[in-house]
Amino acid sequence: MLEFQLFRIQVHPPVQGNLFEPPKKPSEILKEVIYSLPSAKLRRGMTWHVGNVTEIDEKAIYFRLGRITQLTREVYHDRQFEEQAFEEAPYTHVLLDLELEVCAVAKKIKLAVKTARIARQLVRLLDKSEGNVKFQADFDIKEIYDPKDFLTHLRQARVISKFWVTFSKPNAFDVNKDFIKPMQKLLSESDGDQGKTEVEGDSLNKDSLEELARSAASVGNDAGALLQPKEKGRRVRKSLKGNSATYTTDEDIADDKQKKSMMKDLREMYQRLRSGE
Repeated sequence: MLEFQLFRIQVHPPVQGNLFEPPKKPSEILKEVIYSLPSAKLRRGMTWHVGNVTEIDEKAIYFRLGRITQLTREVYHDRQFEEQAFEEAPYTHVLLDLELEVCAVAKKIKLAVKTARIARQLVRLLDKSEGNVKFQADFDIKEIYDPKDFLTHLRQARVISKFWVTFSKPNAFDVNKDFIKPMQKLLSESDGDQGKTEVEGDSLNKDSLEELARSAASVGNDAGALLQPKEKGRRVRKSLKGNSATYTTDEDIADDKQKKSMMKDLREMYQRLRSGE
C-alpha cells in the first residue's frame, strides 16, 4: 500500500533574468532541473539524489527521491572481527504535475517519519543542483491541506468573529480573490515569503470565508477562525493546518499504465479540493 501526501511546489525565477535568453516558464525550469538528476550532500554522510525520471504525459513526470548513506557493519571473516563499509539507499516515489506545480510524495519511514521532511529535502536538492545554476531560481514547497474538517466547523458555527488567511507569492496560473492580489504583489515587491490578512466582526459572512479557506488550502496556505460553535458555548480556534491532503492506494507503481492511473486520481483529488465538489 502506498500513502501519498500532496504538496505545492513554487518556482520563483530571479527578478532580472538572462539578457541573452528568453525567459522560461516556472514549469519549464522545474522540468529541466529535475531532468538534470540533481544530487547533493545535505548532511554529513548522506547524499540525496533524484533518479528514475520518466514522463507520464506532456504535463507530468514521475521520479524517485532518495539518499545514499555510508554505513559500517561488524562481520567475522577469516577468523577476524572486522568492520565492513556498505551503502544504504532508501528511496520513495514522487508524482509531479509540472503546470499545476502539485506533487505527491509517498511516505517512507526510512527517509523520514514525516513526509513533509522528505519534501523539504527535495526543495533543498533542487536549490543546490547544478541544473539550477543557470536559472538561479528559488524553490519553495508547502503542504496542501484538506479543508473538509475546517469547512464543517465554519458552516456549523453559530458565530464567526475572526478569520485569517495567509498568502504567498502567486503561481502564474493561480486565480485568487481580488483583495488577495495586491497583497501578493506587495509580497513580491518587498521580497517577502509569506503574509497574513485578518478580519474581525460581530458575525462574519460564512460563504465568502469558505471560498477563501478553500483557495488557501489549494495553494498550500493556511486559514483559521475564531468561532462560537453553539449559542452559549465558548469561542474556539480552528484552522486548516494539520489536516494534510493524502491519497492512499493498493495499486503498485511498477509500470507506465499505473503511473498514469495514479496521476489521473491525484489530479481529480486536487481539483475537488479547489472546487469543493
